Amino acid sequence: MEINRNTIIKDLIESHPETLAVFKKYNLVIAGGVRGPNEPIAFFAKAHEVNYDILVQELNEAIAKGGGETVEIPTLEEDKIYEKFVKTAIILTLTVGVTFGAVILSYIAVKLNFNSIYYALIQAHGHAQIFGWVGLCIMGFALYIIPRVKNTELRHRNLANICYGFIITGLFLRIVLQPTPFRSIRFLVLISAILEIISICLFAFIILRTIFASKEKPGIFDKFFMAGISWFLISTFINFGMIVYLYKHVTYEIPKVVFSPFVHLYLFGFVFMFIFAINIRTVFAFLDIKPVREKAVNLTFWVLNISVPIYFITHLFAHRSIIALRLSQGIAFPIAFALITFIYGLRIFERSTKELQDVVMDRSYAKTIRTAYLWLIVTMVILLIIPFLGYDSDMQRRFHGSLNHAVTVGFITMMIIGYASKMIPTFKGIDMYSLKLSNLTFILINTGCFLRVFSQILVGINGKPLFYAIMGTSGWFEVAALGIFGYNLWKTMNTTQEVKSPVAVKLTEVTKDTKVFDIVDQYPETLQIFLDFGFSQMANPVMRKTMGRVASVEMATKMHNVDIEKFLHTLNDKISSKK
Repeated sequence: MEINRNTIIKDLIESHPETLAVFKKYNLVIAGGVRGPNEPIAFFAKAHEVNYDILVQELNEAIAKGGGETVEIPTLEEDKIYEKFVKTAIILTLTVGVTFGAVILSYIAVKLNFNSIYYALIQAHGHAQIFGWVGLCIMGFALYIIPRVKNTELRHRNLANICYGFIITGLFLRIVLQPTPFRSIRFLVLISAILEIISICLFAFIILRTIFASKEKPGIFDKFFMAGISWFLISTFINFGMIVYLYKHVTYEIPKVVFSPFVHLYLFGFVFMFIFAINIRTVFAFLDIKPVREKAVNLTFWVLNISVPIYFITHLFAHRSIIALRLSQGIAFPIAFALITFIYGLRIFERSTKELQDVVMDRSYAKTIRTAYLWLIVTMVILLIIPFLGYDSDMQRRFHGSLNHAVTVGFITMMIIGYASKMIPTFKGIDMYSLKLSNLTFILINTGCFLRVFSQILVGINGKPLFYAIMGTSGWFEVAALGIFGYNLWKTMNTTQEVKSPVAVKLTEVTKDTKVFDIVDQYPETLQIFLDFGFSQMANPVMRKTMGRVASVEMATKMHNVDIEKFLHTLNDKISSKK
């Protein structure tokens, strides 16, 4: 097989399993199902910052040697650790998340009144979105991605299932019970916050242990991961404090003066730090642009992490102190500066380097990632306008709602969709289930977000029923978008790709090109011959079904220095005796 820039890694591994050792050296095939990633070699060389020419030279040398006894052939096993988190996130957003949000928005539009909805329901919906949809997606992807960008194994993997169980139980109790007026079971709301604390502490422990176990040189993105974990923990304990308040005061609504800045602390702290970390590590390859400007990215890190706690504290006391109010208004400017600096540092809108111009691959995710940053710019503009509106006026509240939607749906959800559409097919070693559905998702999510953000602003400025009506319909575009996305992603995650044997008929004679799996599958009695000739791995059924499907007799004998003619003769004698 001739290797070129468009050679698909999994196809090369299937034809020449001895190349796995080379890929393992460069950490290229710890994702991608049982055969490796469904991506061109040139793309992966850039993504993993490996010299393409040197990589190809080593691959050709491995093929020429044909393996040998000293070459370790690693077994590829599909890692599905992220799936339960992502699938649960999809279920939550399509029920109590975006779907319930669309119902609430339609009701507000009919009543022409934002205060017509029981606020505890809105908070339960908000918790489902930020901790359920956004939080679970980030947790699932982090458990899969961080070990790979740090070139190490996920530590304490067994704790991930406990972490998942606690967070799901906590989310369910919180979402159902916060707005429920059954005082006899109100203590379960307190239990929900405790379960969420335990879960997120376990998640932080797993991720930090994994990062610290890595022998890789720390990258610029590492401190973003560390800060993100810190803000996740801080947010969780603040959430616990809010739930204690609900329980102690026998009430159902967290005061808006606390809940609103808490949401922003969670988003601008935890969520932005994780998204920015992954962007720093991957966007230059995904979009075929230059690496990040490190000074600009570092400046963003410090300005944002200093501004976020100031934003939270000053907004808590803005209604009590004129100094806190002015600080809460002024802090919008350094936050906006930090975000625009990051966009500049990331080079997200710069021209392609053309390094991968000749590489054929699906890049439909690129428009989603870039559009997410357009929505981040919209977020910054609204953020800078809000301080000039009357404090706690109806207009300011409408602009504030538009800000929240632009950041949660426009930026964060668009980023989740873009990265999931790129990375989950890579995790699986396949293509996305439907490119048409991906494009439809893109159109619908942007339509819904545009209608919601700008109609809510117009409601604040004018308040005409027409603007309420437009706003009321916007949520259903987003429901359709996330429903289609969820279906498309779920089908992709559920796809099982088997390595198909080229043998279509019953074997009558074994040749040097016959696959090892087909021989033992059709003639189980030949297994003993393989063992007698020193193929001890064949005793392992997993190895027979994975490596055996891609390794021919010629490959196997080269790897074990076995006389191929003698081996073929013995196998064919055994088969002949069974005819």
